[in-house]
Amino acid sequence: MKKNNKLSSLALILASAITAPNSVFALPAGQDQIRLQTSNPKKNDESAFSYLVSWRKGSDVTHRANGLTFIHGPDKKKPTTDVDAARKIAKSLNDAMSYESPHFRGATAENTKGKPEVLVSNKEGFDFTHVTFRDYSNQELSYNLPGKSFSSASVGVAIDLVYSAAVENLEGFSAGVQEKTNGGYVRVTIDNGQPIEIKTDGKTQEEVETELAKALGPKASFSERPIYPNYQEGPSRNYKPFDGGEIQLLGLDAQSITVDIGDSGLGVLAKFDFPDANKPADVASKMPFIIGALVAAGLGYFFYISNIKNKGKEEEQEG
Repeated sequence: MKKNNKLSSLALILASAITAPNSVFALPAGQDQIRLQTSNPKKNDESAFSYLVSWRKGSDVTHRANGLTFIHGPDKKKPTTDVDAARKIAKSLNDAMSYESPHFRGATAENTKGKPEVLVSNKEGFDFTHVTFRDYSNQELSYNLPGKSFSSASVGVAIDLVYSAAVENLEGFSAGVQEKTNGGYVRVTIDNGQPIEIKTDGKTQEEVETELAKALGPKASFSERPIYPNYQEGPSRNYKPFDGGEIQLLGLDAQSITVDIGDSGLGVLAKFDFPDANKPADVASKMPFIIGALVAAGLGYFFYISNIKNKGKEEEQEG
């Protein structure tokens, strides 16, 4: 009977390891955060700035809010300053959030008055899945996770250079517009390290990405697959379909990353892939637990049989 009980316990352990769903984690407010530091735009005229925040509550469906605002360049009568940009960016997301049901407003953006920064945070019970910033104003933009490195927070980073003409001139209104670089530079700085600068003159966006990925070192790679799918709802300045390539920095052991675009023909998408606290686990992800359970059960069964044999020998000797 004891033997059967032990085998039954082993079967229950294995069954639960394979079939039991993950516990639902209710994240506290501010557990997922990303801070954006803005600067004065370099590109003339009016440019779009938008960003998409995706979040989920438990195993519920994914919710999204997309903030869109416009940045006035230095040639305008009243150009947008770095502080103005931060204020407008924060307001755009909070305005977009108002379209969500109050029970599903999982993110908030905060701008401290007079400071060129935006802090995007999760609300209690919600966790971020993805955050995408899309800038076409040629700002120097810095991103960081307060108090964490990207690697310690398991947040993947991607930089996707895009032709600004593809967004500024929507299909049907852009006959004859050429999507190309206009000459200048793309500069990336990790923490306080030496800036990595690539000249864009005469190069395609993909050539710049490939060259930049190599210059950034072994932690960076050029990928033809996005770090996560670009969300899109029809032709709009709010969205940008994937163009076939991006620079990915996975396991980036750094506190901040700064991207500075100095080419009026280019914009940039900065993407941040947050770990999903409630992603259903598959059997492969549970294999270490399953193997451990098998080893423990096997050892237990081995000692159980050894004890029976030893008791049998002792009883024979006593008889």
